[in-house]
Amino acid sequence: MKKKIVWILVTIIVSGLVGIGSYFLTEKIDKLRKDGNVLVTVTFDDTKEFELENVKKLEEKEALLEWPYIFEVKNDGDMKGIYQIIITDLETSTIKRDRLNYALLLDDVKLASGRLLDIKENILYTNEIEGGKTQKYKLYIWNTTDNEKDDKYAYQLKFNTIKAGGPGF
Repeated sequence: MKKKIVWILVTIIVSGLVGIGSYFLTEKIDKLRKDGNVLVTVTFDDTKEFELENVKKLEEKEALLEWPYIFEVKNDGDMKGIYQIIITDLETSTIKRDRLNYALLLDDVKLASGRLLDIKENILYTNEIEGGKTQKYKLYIWNTTDNEKDDKYAYQLKFNTIKAGGPGF
């Protein structure tokens, strides 16, 4: 009987110490995460705004042979970041999104494609980037219907960035 009581007390004490140790270890890890930083910069090969002039009807294979909108996302921080690529139509556009398709490539691997009209809340893509890493994107946009005039589509990309594990967008 005494052995059972001693065994129960030892189990309770060890469990308590493990629980307290786990709490402080988790707190320390959270503090280390909060003290890191995310320094995401975006560099465009040309300009922040991009214009497709004389937008003619193309198939995807043909469109991927055209010149893409090229940009680079770089995280100079030491923590993982999460970012959204947001596409915004400019007022100078004469063609609507319902006539356009897109393909987004990261390091020449297709990430997303489809109708530009189907993009929700203008969020083209959401991705993560580790600290000290760089990601290179290409964005292709093309017309899927016949047009009778010299249509153009002008747009720009914006970015929202947060620290992974931090509050949302």
